[in-house]
Amino acid sequence: MADLDTGRMEAIKNELGDSSRVLCFKCDVTKEEEVKAAMYKTKEAFGTIHVALASAGVIGWTPIISKNSVLNTKHFEKMFAINVFGSVYMAKYAAMIMRDNKPVNEEGERGLILFISSIAGEESQRGSEAYGATKAAVNGMTLPMARTLGKYNIRVATVAPGIFHTPIAKDHPAEVIQMMMKQTPMGRPGKAKEFAHFVQAIVENPYINGGHLRIDGAQ
Repeated sequence: MADLDTGRMEAIKNELGDSSRVLCFKCDVTKEEEVKAAMYKTKEAFGTIHVALASAGVIGWTPIISKNSVLNTKHFEKMFAINVFGSVYMAKYAAMIMRDNKPVNEEGERGLILFISSIAGEESQRGSEAYGATKAAVNGMTLPMARTLGKYNIRVATVAPGIFHTPIAKDHPAEVIQMMMKQTPMGRPGKAKEFAHFVQAIVENPYINGGHLRIDGAQ
């Protein structure tokens, strides 16, 4: 795990139990050298990397104009630095490590790079121009990256969730959360275990490649 929140990482590590199988790195994903260091320290500890998951992200409400304000372009840039460039840095070094892997199955697969996007990448809400643009960028690089890395038998896919019970959801205004609930036929946010099962299915299925896959309760 690589994050700025070391306390949260340690809590997850303790929850998982076997600490010998978990490494935690304080890492700012906007800094390429820190991402590189985390990736190669992981390789050093475990021998290689077979699955790399880019899940760092921030959300924010950035209307191009409103009654009393205009878009803060610095905030727009920060969101791209975390949501897009952080994912690119991870993918870059994951691919460099994975291409040297021995095949892990009869299909010759060497690794999986998995991004976390959002349904906002296809249909974002008003006022979330920056967030929607960052997730659209992640969606947009998934297929060409999968085609590029295909010759190394490295898969690339993106998970695009709707509203889930996660810390990032707390950054949504309450009225937006209520609106999202009304838009979801199932009438509730997703659960962490449902998300985990979805990711596990992608990891285990060697023919899932190049797509951004929604898990949103038909939101």
